[in-house]
Amino acid sequence: MDLLTLLLLVAIIWIGLWVPNMWFISVIGGILLFTYAWGTRMDKRPPAPAGGLKVRPIVVQRKYVGPESIYPRYMQMRVNPKWDTRKWFEQASGAFGLIAGWASNAGQPSKRPK
Repeated sequence: MDLLTLLLLVAIIWIGLWVPNMWFISVIGGILLFTYAWGTRMDKRPPAPAGGLKVRPIVVQRKYVGPESIYPRYMQMRVNPKWDTRKWFEQASGAFGLIAGWASNAGQPSKRPK
């Protein structure tokens, strides 16, 4: 048995007996101690026999013929600058914000920072 686990369970039982009206902690600790001691004393299964199935690696003696990499040397990415991934209600609130800003500036469009 593990010494630290045994000491912890004994400490739980002792605290339950020492503190008034905490006897149920002692009962729980005693049950845990009993189950721990019973579980560690059970006979363990013997290991599997040494024979059995053996897995051998497959060694391929052929030379690889093909490109060094499936990726091109230079990659390009095309991006649509007006593509917006926000949800419809977020886009609508942005449009409402533009209209509110336009109205607060007396019909003049607000200047956008560059």
